[in-house]
Amino acid sequence: MARLTTEERQRVIIDEAINIIHESGYGALSIRELASRVKISEPAIYRHFLNKEDIVLGILSRISGFDEELQASIEKEVIPRNKLRAFILFHFDFLEKNRSLTSVMFSEEIFTQSPVLKENLMKLISQRRKRITDIIMEMDLPEKLHDFDKTDLSKIIMGFIRMTVLEWKLGNFSTPLIPKGEKITRTFESLIFK
Repeated sequence: MARLTTEERQRVIIDEAINIIHESGYGALSIRELASRVKISEPAIYRHFLNKEDIVLGILSRISGFDEELQASIEKEVIPRNKLRAFILFHFDFLEKNRSLTSVMFSEEIFTQSPVLKENLMKLISQRRKRITDIIMEMDLPEKLHDFDKTDLSKIIMGFIRMTVLEWKLGNFSTPLIPKGEKITRTFESLIFK
């Protein structure tokens, strides 16, 4: 059996860290448990990552991949209103397909463990908020929006996405997320457009 490259091994470790958090919460993530699941020694884990924080930074890097896919989805649209819809619905689609990563993204305690993790998460949130604010600014020209503060509107959008996904997660992912997301998106659109 061929040995994994460093990058492949790191990917496997991050995948398994995500699975542990999804199944049992952040408290269950330990180097010992991770080594056991990946079937390598604890020192081998440390050859790939400095510590648990470094593993979580790897997970955050994976979440950054989400943002790249999100941007590609938005760029397919020309009409600003459709870009907004693509932004919102992409979240529901991606998170439904990646339940394990959803559990990680909705476990704030992970990111409050260190200033480095908190800072990196805040950067991701800021980038996402800027992306949605840019769409709203672009949309305000051809569309007739009610008079909203654009930054507040971006927070409202991110908030209703978060609440919808959190309810779905707390319901043990028992119902399809996408139809709920589509329904709340239609409701939201009826509120913001004149």
